[in-house]
Amino acid sequence: MRWSLVAVQQMSHGGRIVPHASEPLTLSQETTPAGGRRIPYVCMPGSPYTGSTLLGALLNEHPDCASIGAATGLIRRVDLTTYRCSCGKLFTECEFWHDVAARTKALGHPVDVFKTNFWNTHPRVTQHARLNAMLMRSLGWNPLNDVRDALIGRFTQGKVSQAAWNTWSLAYAILEKTGKSVFIDTARDHQRPKYLATHPLLDVKVIHLIRDPRGNSASIMKHTGVDSASAARQWRRYNVEAARVKRYLPVESWLTLRYEDLCADPGAMLDRVSDFLGIVRAPIQPVVHTADQHLIGNAMRLKGGGAIREDRSWQTRLSSADLAVIERIAGPTSRRLGFTWT
Repeated sequence: MRWSLVAVQQMSHGGRIVPHASEPLTLSQETTPAGGRRIPYVCMPGSPYTGSTLLGALLNEHPDCASIGAATGLIRRVDLTTYRCSCGKLFTECEFWHDVAARTKALGHPVDVFKTNFWNTHPRVTQHARLNAMLMRSLGWNPLNDVRDALIGRFTQGKVSQAAWNTWSLAYAILEKTGKSVFIDTARDHQRPKYLATHPLLDVKVIHLIRDPRGNSASIMKHTGVDSASAARQWRRYNVEAARVKRYLPVESWLTLRYEDLCADPGAMLDRVSDFLGIVRAPIQPVVHTADQHLIGNAMRLKGGGAIREDRSWQTRLSSADLAVIERIAGPTSRRLGFTWT
């Protein structure tokens, strides 16, 4: 089943193609599931190791929210012969994922969920990693991004559009399968909201989940083996670039949340998220039950059932020299984001 646009008036805006404000988008009712209803779609751009998997799993227990982790799919190093869904089954044998793959095909935008090195929900204009980064990632300065987008927008538009339709198809299939209405995408890709924001059937909202740069840098160092300076620079770049995409969304579509607050009072933070999404507040146990879910991503998806506790291991892991480096590199940005250093 293919979707057909009946009447769309478009204009160029900073290299992007968006529906003209005075001419609303209409879709063919014959080819549009649910009459063209927009899907509430939550992105979580920002730094890795900030609790996005935790937040996604918690929201997945809400009666209105569904998450499978990062909707950009499985990374390159995943071994499908041993990789397991959070439900405990081998990923390739999980009925949930076979049903989702079949439904996306029926929707006309198939997603091969059994493919590694990312799914076709991740926008790529070339398989050359560095060239793709130059064409698709932020160049670190809004005017430069705008010039680049304006120059190559026509070249990248088709690939970006197809990835967005595939993303819609995946979200629609999962929401239909679970009987829920809000899709939670925990991918930390800070450009993802930009490329999905103009899709006619995605109502994109952002939860910018931020962690104290000391704790986040320590986790980056632990998991990737980089030094404190590299980790701090990553923290700064990820969060600066995440905040940079605010300009592509209405103010009311953006919520900033701290990892530390989520761990300290999960119920209150989930109520904030529910209010932000316009859904009913629902009591959720502050324990993650991933065995009842179908999550991909890091190993936490297989360790459900534990109580939520803030990881403060940075207090003993980081040396005074590490702390000084992190403060020098990430301190000013972290203070602008509301963190205090004591």
